[in-house]
Amino acid sequence: MSEAARDQAPSAVQDSSALRSDAQASRERILAAAEMLAGDPRTSMIEIAAAAGVGRSTLYRHFATRHVLQRALQERAGVPATPGPTGRVATMPFRAPGQLGRDRPLALEVTHVLDEVPPHLVPDQLVAEARRAGGVAVALYVVDIDGSHLLRLAGSEEFPDALPDAPALGPEIVPEALPGFQQRLRQRLPGCVCEPLWLRGRVTGLLLCMGTPLAPLDEIAKQGAAALELANDYTDFIEAARRRKPTSPAAEIQQNLFPPRIVRIQGAQLAGGLLPSYEVGGDWFDFVDNRDGAWLAIADSAGTGATAAGLGAAALGALRAARRSGHDLEEALLAMNQTVRQLGNPDFYVSALVARWRAATHTLRWVNCGHPPAYLADTEGNLTELRGPPHPALGIRDDEPDFTATERRLRAGERVILVTDGITERRTEDGGHFGVDGVRQAIAGIENPTAAATALAILQAVTECWREPLEDDGTVAVLAIA
Repeated sequence: MSEAARDQAPSAVQDSSALRSDAQASRERILAAAEMLAGDPRTSMIEIAAAAGVGRSTLYRHFATRHVLQRALQERAGVPATPGPTGRVATMPFRAPGQLGRDRPLALEVTHVLDEVPPHLVPDQLVAEARRAGGVAVALYVVDIDGSHLLRLAGSEEFPDALPDAPALGPEIVPEALPGFQQRLRQRLPGCVCEPLWLRGRVTGLLLCMGTPLAPLDEIAKQGAAALELANDYTDFIEAARRRKPTSPAAEIQQNLFPPRIVRIQGAQLAGGLLPSYEVGGDWFDFVDNRDGAWLAIADSAGTGATAAGLGAAALGALRAARRSGHDLEEALLAMNQTVRQLGNPDFYVSALVARWRAATHTLRWVNCGHPPAYLADTEGNLTELRGPPHPALGIRDDEPDFTATERRLRAGERVILVTDGITERRTEDGGHFGVDGVRQAIAGIENPTAAATALAILQAVTECWREPLEDDGTVAVLAIA
């Protein structure tokens, strides 16, 4: 019997004790996932369903609206329901200077830390404040740049140096995978409690506590996430801790090109990742959300090593300069093409696919320059190629090409998947190639298709299809329409 059939429409007002055991288990998983993801108020219902491991229909069968789910969480935590409007104007209680808008001053303030603490000591300061507030031993973990491990950045040596199997895209944990990871963590370290470091919908690390803290650490974790992000620009200490082994110069250049791996934008989600993270260096992806829409790009530079990384950096610099100068899609590609040509080497070229997403019209507009095509996964999971006029790779011709963009209206629930040839040409155990069929099979098992879950599933499938390491960069970027 399917899970949806088992969970026969328990109403939001039903007593949970009346539910059958299987439906009760689903309800508890949903509440546990919602509680774990509560650090990001913009978490969608589909992401909560993904984290709970249930279908969307099951989620809505238990909790018809987000308000009903929130009310159940409050009841679970013993918080009285918020009273309705009374018709009277409520006044704000007096707050002494320095406490405006808070019941009590925070133990950790970003501006204070950055002014008073050397950047390389910010992790230790964060742990010290969390230990003082929580009254328990605390360690701070960040994610390896290849997304495979959580690595201890600061804190007590009672905690492991590394925790394997992190569900991450590069140095960011996939939010909807947090509840499952927390369950695995409890099995390995049953006496530990974790507090995610949230920053704009991204989980950039974890505070791990030896036992339940005496006071909640969520505010310290939020302040700490911002402090670490800002301090990272002033020290190598944090980035060095994210590396289990030395990176090649090309890979180090490449790492510095990437935007955040998981981003929410108007009307959609974006996510991207790359394999391997310690070598090679010719691929990149980029996305940004502007007033006139979001930009999404993926590229692969000719060659390998430092030459490819430098060529890719020059092309990405041209794209960003054009965007920030107010240029449109075609003008940005002209600037990229001119930049690659001016490097003066006929063997230099960059294949790229650059696109713009406009939430108001639900339209994607793109130009493909010698790159593998984009693919559209519809709401049923069917994968089709997004076709358009062919254009040569950037820098390959002496004349100025004419770029013709293709436009398509997208529907809620659809995903646009961009990959480099390191994904499709990845060799498999049987001697074949990963190909488009590999992408199709990787995304077929995703019940709740968020952008991050889709990108993670593809990269995991690429890693597992052959025991040998990748011979070329493999990069994926996903736009999921909300």
